[in-house]
Amino acid sequence: MSALPQTPGRKLKLFQQHDPLKEWWSLAETRFCAKCGHLFTGHDIRISEDKDEVLHFHCPTFRCPGQWEDWQYPQLHL
Repeated sequence: MSALPQTPGRKLKLFQQHDPLKEWWSLAETRFCAKCGHLFTGHDIRISEDKDEVLHFHCPTFRCPGQWEDWQYPQLHL
């Protein structure tokens, strides 16, 4: 699997096309990973492409297997 370089605009478009559960309006949006318990933004999500050109989206936390279904809108109380 190789890392997929992308511009911020391309990365946002990939999120909008591939996240089946949530809307993405900006890479600055925050998500909470239910697998590792960390908050992150869309800027932090890693994208890779396998030999069959299938895209994979990875939680930015080291060794966390979290994916779209694990990333929730954070419960922010202001």
